[in-house]
Amino acid sequence: MTGLDDIIRRALSSFAAEALDGSWNGRREREAVSLFVFGHLLRHVGPSSFLRDPAQIAVECPVPQVVTETDESNARGSARKLQVCKDVVIWPRPRMTCWDSEGKATVAPAAILEWKFNFPYNYHPDLVWLKEFSIVYPGFVGYSVTANPPGKDFKLSCIRIANGDGEVWLNLD
Repeated sequence: MTGLDDIIRRALSSFAAEALDGSWNGRREREAVSLFVFGHLLRHVGPSSFLRDPAQIAVECPVPQVVTETDESNARGSARKLQVCKDVVIWPRPRMTCWDSEGKATVAPAAILEWKFNFPYNYHPDLVWLKEFSIVYPGFVGYSVTANPPGKDFKLSCIRIANGDGEVWLNLD
């Protein structure tokens, strides 16, 4: 079975190659996420892959919310959402959602890719959130992806987060 890390690495690498060769001219995060999912990630769906069905992949999809230190200090008694939407969500099985049988957001995905496009560095609040989520939901893996617009100076960086720790996992330019 093709592992999820291998799939993500290959999909990000082919996305970066397309951005570097100048055949794509996107400028916004949603354009980048859309191209990544539909042009690169879906290529890896198959019977011997972690991604056996396209319905394991969701874009701008809700997942359970976790509380981070920043959230606690900023809350000041305000009501908090029990779920939050993330850029790319990968479920262990097709057609899954975060909703349990009682309609509560308690079901965790296998992975989340949180993107920042046209941004110079990995976004600290995303890293903190993904680290906290990976502690609350063992077995989950997060990817914090940062990329700038396509062209000769294109760069893509990905930090992989699991079990509360993150490491630079991929740098492409």
